[in-house]
Amino acid sequence: MKRTFVAIAAVAASSAPGALAENQIWIQADLEKSLPGEPRAAVGLDTEMRYQPDGQLDAFVIRPVLSFEVNERLEISGGYRYSQSIRTGADQIEHRLWQQADYRLFETWGVEFSSRTRLEQRYREGTSGTGWRVRQRIGLEYPLKGTGLTLSLSEEIMLGLNTTEWGNDSGLQENRSRAGFERTIAGTKWQIEYLQRDRDGETSDHIVIGVSKEL
Repeated sequence: MKRTFVAIAAVAASSAPGALAENQIWIQADLEKSLPGEPRAAVGLDTEMRYQPDGQLDAFVIRPVLSFEVNERLEISGGYRYSQSIRTGADQIEHRLWQQADYRLFETWGVEFSSRTRLEQRYREGTSGTGWRVRQRIGLEYPLKGTGLTLSLSEEIMLGLNTTEWGNDSGLQENRSRAGFERTIAGTKWQIEYLQRDRDGETSDHIVIGVSKEL
């Protein structure tokens, strides 16, 4: 649960005909520290910078986190998320509160299944209305014997619970499919992932995350 890592994500997008493709480079840094006297509780700070291929900053995210490991199978967490998307006119700024549960489901034939449920309350500056959304992810991890690699697969859906004037639509908003590998070397975890993102039934992005390092 306790980790400090920096991730550099290279995004190569290809899309269905007529769909809008996004090409970006993401730089992410997540910090987490146990609370004194309670090793199961931790505070963290996640940051993310998203760049266009020409190096222009597209968006950045700051997310403080408070988490608690209930037992070896369940962790609950919550926090606040600030995001700012750079626009030609006024930037798009979103504030978000969120609550989350991560749980290990079961293990069979060496494959470990896990799930994550997140509830979000979203607000955008310059507009009215709070958008409620639930995100549900299910995934699996399978160590590849003799290689030191672990295969990870996951599927996540995002469902809007209400409709706001600024675009938090009720119903299915986004689907994310991930496939990747990770390996721990000298206490450092390296990751490479492919992410396909379908949004609002119109956009399909194919994203390759280059490296994720745990310090």
